[in-house]
Amino acid sequence: MKRILGTRLIDYAPATVLVGVTIVYLATAYGYSAQSRLFPVPIAWLMLALLALDIVSRTETPVGRSLTRVLNPAAAEKSAEAEAPQSAMRQASALIWVMLFTAALVLIGILYAVPLYIFGSMRFHGKQTYFTSLVTAAVMTVFTWAMFALALQIELYPGLLFGVP
Repeated sequence: MKRILGTRLIDYAPATVLVGVTIVYLATAYGYSAQSRLFPVPIAWLMLALLALDIVSRTETPVGRSLTRVLNPAAAEKSAEAEAPQSAMRQASALIWVMLFTAALVLIGILYAVPLYIFGSMRFHGKQTYFTSLVTAAVMTVFTWAMFALALQIELYPGLLFGVP
């Protein structure tokens, strides 16, 4: 397999694809009115900065290894026994959670989809306790509502089922 800066080419793929998606998102956001792009543009630029860090941290260079140590110490420590690769079923399960979240966002809106996704993925995919999952879902929902509805004064998407026709 071909390597760039000591890392397999395929290991750059997720971040590289996300860079492309983020650039399209950013270009689209710049087409919005000044008020409408208030949130998407900074998020896209932040995402590009984080993706740049991700790509550099994947390299087998001194800078890449330093970034990995600083940003993700657990990944920098190579254990004697290699970590078992994720099973195809576990990967499919994670993908299904994201697809269900996307469907929930479209159908029932942000304020209902966020707590359902957080609770469900933490409890059933992450095997956290009911209490931890519930508290985290509640806190993140309140945070989401406070940030968008109160601080930014942006109406949260209500979903197709609860939106006003």
